[in-house]
Amino acid sequence: MIWLRRILAIPLIILFVITFVLGLVLCHLSGTVGSAGFYNGQMRKAHVYVWVHESLLPAVLDEAGVESPSDFPVDTPELKQDILVVARAAFPPEWLEQTFKGATKQMVPYIVGDKNSFVITIDVRSRIDPMAEGIKDVVDSHATEIYDWVTEDLFVPYATEQLALGAELPYDIAFTDEEIRGLVASAMPEDWAIAQFKSIVDTLAGYLKGEINSLNLSVSLTDVKAGATTYLNDLTDEKLTAVFESIEATCASEADFLATLNPDTLPSCKPAGYTYSQFKQALEMQMGMTFEQRVKQDVIDLVPNSYVFDESQLREMLGEDMVDTLTSAREFIVVDNGQITEEDLRKSDDGANDAEEEDFDNVRSAIHTVKMFIWVFWLVSILLLVAIGFLCGRNWKSRLLWPLCVLFVTSLVFVILVGVARAVAPLEERMVERPDGEDATQAAILLSDKADEIAHNAVNALIWGLELKLILFAVFSGLAIAGVVAWMIVDRRRHQRAVQNDPQSPAP
Repeated sequence: MIWLRRILAIPLIILFVITFVLGLVLCHLSGTVGSAGFYNGQMRKAHVYVWVHESLLPAVLDEAGVESPSDFPVDTPELKQDILVVARAAFPPEWLEQTFKGATKQMVPYIVGDKNSFVITIDVRSRIDPMAEGIKDVVDSHATEIYDWVTEDLFVPYATEQLALGAELPYDIAFTDEEIRGLVASAMPEDWAIAQFKSIVDTLAGYLKGEINSLNLSVSLTDVKAGATTYLNDLTDEKLTAVFESIEATCASEADFLATLNPDTLPSCKPAGYTYSQFKQALEMQMGMTFEQRVKQDVIDLVPNSYVFDESQLREMLGEDMVDTLTSAREFIVVDNGQITEEDLRKSDDGANDAEEEDFDNVRSAIHTVKMFIWVFWLVSILLLVAIGFLCGRNWKSRLLWPLCVLFVTSLVFVILVGVARAVAPLEERMVERPDGEDATQAAILLSDKADEIAHNAVNALIWGLELKLILFAVFSGLAIAGVVAWMIVDRRRHQRAVQNDPQSPAP
């Protein structure tokens, strides 16, 4: 009778193997592929966040053709290094990891159907100030070179143009290029110019954060005009002195000299012994103002008290694409609060992929349904083990021993099968192929190599995780078997001692 029951248990054992393995695999996948922590662990294991700064971004800069302008004082290698420094200060590996973790915690439950919506928050706003500070640190490291470049390429040409257009000093007094450079240097010292540049960076940061609503940048020139006034008064006085000294002392009298004195026409002669102070005083009487006032009128007043750099000028300087990028970034930070939702993704294709989205939703629903009923496999497996125990066992000890042995053998067999499969059919050397042809850029190759590394790590982690669970089932079931066997041995010996003392004792 017992053998008939054990024969009837064979289909139950087969059914148990199927439900146990399916339940174990589905539970393992749910706890790995269906969990955000699995992806976070793989990214950390592959050192992706450091790799982005050390390998990927330099390759992207090389392929993007980021080069220093021919007249820019910072060489291309230094410029690229500065960009990398700013990028690391603005978006360090820790921030990248935190952002990715936040994204996976929202996306993975959505993909497996546990949630019907997601909100990914990318906290860019908090990184704008560190980015601005990084840019200002770079400016400090190249302060002299940048100042020389700005003065030579921007300020000096601008000053030359303004002086040529508006300056009408007496006797056609003009300024050489070297004198204009001196004027710019005295009016706009390096520390002032660098401070203004940093102020512009702060203004752009405020615009991106939504603290200001336009890209109009205003630079106060009051201090500049004060410095320029002092320099020009000294310089024009020297030039007027040279003009006076170039006049021949051939006039018969001071009256003849004063009769021909005109701010627009250089006198042909001056009285003997006539001094520069007398000449300057007479000229000022003719002009109705002091010479310093004339310099202020004809030169200094041409310079506005502030210079407003409006959005149209910014577009011209940075280019339409860069300004549009800034505008889009500001909209994402200020209007969207740095958030991406499932609705944003669905609307981004304007309904072009509605069929694919419906299929995706069906897959999500199916995954969620399977996850909801994983417990059924475990419940059926437990009930089958109980049934196997009652069919195959003669007493309570054997009824425990039989299902434990079935569980132990099943776990051990599949541990061996997984190990043999890994040895006989190892993973392919490359799971993600490198791009070729025009697509084989340095960045694309780096991305494919890193993706291949992550894929290998992930598959190995999945296989080893499953194998570990099987080993644990084998170990614990083996220990339980040993416990039951020990219980049987102890009970048998206790019964033997009891029989020796009382031959009428029943068998265990």
